[in-house]
Amino acid sequence: MKRVLLYGLVTALLSSLVAGIYLHYFYAMEFDESFKVMPIWRVVSLYWAISLSSVFVAHWIYQKFNFLGLLILNSLVICLSIASIGYPITYVNQEIDTTFISIAAIPAHLILPLFWLGLQPLMFFKKN
Repeated sequence: MKRVLLYGLVTALLSSLVAGIYLHYFYAMEFDESFKVMPIWRVVSLYWAISLSSVFVAHWIYQKFNFLGLLILNSLVICLSIASIGYPITYVNQEIDTTFISIAAIPAHLILPLFWLGLQPLMFFKKN
């Protein structure tokens, strides 16, 4: 169980760090007011919540269904990440200028799954 928690913490830490740095430098260019819609603290806290909760789901699925369940879960993570890109593309806010929000949001949607899938072999394929 320590390995599961460590995997969740490392995934959350690395993805939050990368997303925070990316958004910090993107917002520093001051293209529009995207920082009001998608503040860095909200993205980081969402990454922590998703990472820590989903790692326990992945561990449970791995125990019940072994590698086939993990393969299906990873396929679902990829499909949801790609499907979630549609929301920032169609986001419109009449009160503030959000012209460039899709440019900031699309990479942010893919950072967590990138670390999730990249670090997964360290947890699930390690010999006991």
